Amino acid sequence: MDSQAITITLPAPIYHQIKQQSQLMQRSVAEQLVAVVIDYSQTLDNDIEWELAQLELLTDQELRQAAQLSVSREQSDSMQELVEKQQREGLSVSESQQAQQLSHFFNRVMLIRAKAAFLLKKRGYDMMTIKTENE
Repeated sequence: MDSQAITITLPAPIYHQIKQQSQLMQRSVAEQLVAVVIDYSQTLDNDIEWELAQLELLTDQELRQAAQLSVSREQSDSMQELVEKQQREGLSVSESQQAQQLSHFFNRVMLIRAKAAFLLKKRGYDMMTIKTENE
């Protein structure tokens, strides 16, 4: 596996928590932080994989609804503001976390829509017809 070295600044409470965990696991702080990131990433992957697998159990009507999921205007505006602020001056730790959460949510919505559309097409539906019927 390729790796990339980075330098990060953690809020003190997070650093102390990671340091305690590293001592318990007899690892360096860096090794423990890598383990936490990998575990979190795999948890996210498993969650979305399970959710996407559940789409196969939905009725055609439920799949139509899933294929038309969207993010709210408020969420979209928040993300746009965070992107612009990042470009102008950078983000605080809490703003970075909010941007990550929104990005994860946007990706989740996109994956659900794509899988639902794929399943509908597989079931013989014309996606153009479905889209125009519900607009």
